[in-house]
Amino acid sequence: MLLLLLYVLTALSLLAMLTLIGLFLYGYYHNRTVQPSKYTPKVCVIVPCKTKEYNLEENLTAICSQQYPSYSVLFVVDSDRDAAYPTVTQVALQQLHARIVYTKKLEGCSGKISALITGVHNAGDADVFVFADSDITPHRDWLQYLVSFLADDTMGATTGFRWYFPTNKKSWLIATWNLAALSALFHPMSNYAWGGSTGIRASLFHELDIESQWKQGFSDDLILTETVKNAGYAIRFLPHCVSESPSNVTIKQFLRWGSQQLTWVRWYNPLLWVLSFVGILFVNVFSVLGFFFLLTRQYLVGGLMVSLFALQMVYGLVGILTMRRYMRYPPTRFRGTAGYLLLMPVAFFLYGYNILVSSVKKQIVWAGRTYRKKDVIR
Repeated sequence: MLLLLLYVLTALSLLAMLTLIGLFLYGYYHNRTVQPSKYTPKVCVIVPCKTKEYNLEENLTAICSQQYPSYSVLFVVDSDRDAAYPTVTQVALQQLHARIVYTKKLEGCSGKISALITGVHNAGDADVFVFADSDITPHRDWLQYLVSFLADDTMGATTGFRWYFPTNKKSWLIATWNLAALSALFHPMSNYAWGGSTGIRASLFHELDIESQWKQGFSDDLILTETVKNAGYAIRFLPHCVSESPSNVTIKQFLRWGSQQLTWVRWYNPLLWVLSFVGILFVNVFSVLGFFFLLTRQYLVGGLMVSLFALQMVYGLVGILTMRRYMRYPPTRFRGTAGYLLLMPVAFFLYGYNILVSSVKKQIVWAGRTYRKKDVIR
């Protein structure tokens, strides 16, 4: 009976891995004919800036250097005493379509949400709001691709994601961890709007009263995702809008950050978190348990379990081929495909660690503020 249960659970774990691989294949097929449209409404790009990010000047300059006919950029800072202010000022002075505004602090929400709402209030007659993080270095077509699909009235929001180009052993692991998270974004049932690169029509933003939702919460992207999807609109992930971000953190810092991200998910989308918890832990536990069964000569069940490692490596291969096909960076930037294959099983174990930590985490310290689950209003 126990052996039968193990077979069933192993089969479910294999199915989970095949589903993840299928999501990348779906993304590869679904985006093969995507081209930016001629839809060019007035856009306001809102960029909260707090503390001095690595490569901040390069990032902000890239945001201001888009091949797009009509857009403005709002850099939102807390005050002129913030460490980012000198760099933000320097960039803004060089760009006619960029300016700085100061955050109007709001009670009951995160500092980033206060900054985003401040940006919305200062966006003028923009037809589209684009929310961007200051730690991305987007390519010149990023904005055009992000806005294109908003011409469709059934589209609630468009989104990109971050990408780490590896330069050493540490960043290889971080880059693989990041790649592992991307597959779910391709399908409209499992995707979400990533706050570092999201576009939404201003009219829909106001119609859904997202500002009021934001004022009661801490996670801008999860709240926007839930509001848009509950209203019956789709979110479109565009791999063409995935943007470079520097991996200038230690593994310890990155693990802490990853655990915090999954804690946000547990607070705001508990069903997704539970499914992730079960799936990740099953895959990790059974892939290791397989070696025990092989040693005890239970070759069939052991072989099936160990094959999870092989599927994780296939997942890494299909993932990097998909992203390399559609991201708008030179092919020479995508080197070392084998690294993603070999490190993907390690990335799954890191996700297991992240989700275990998130299961007991009661507070998040983010940008100098502490947030607790009891403060999340549903």
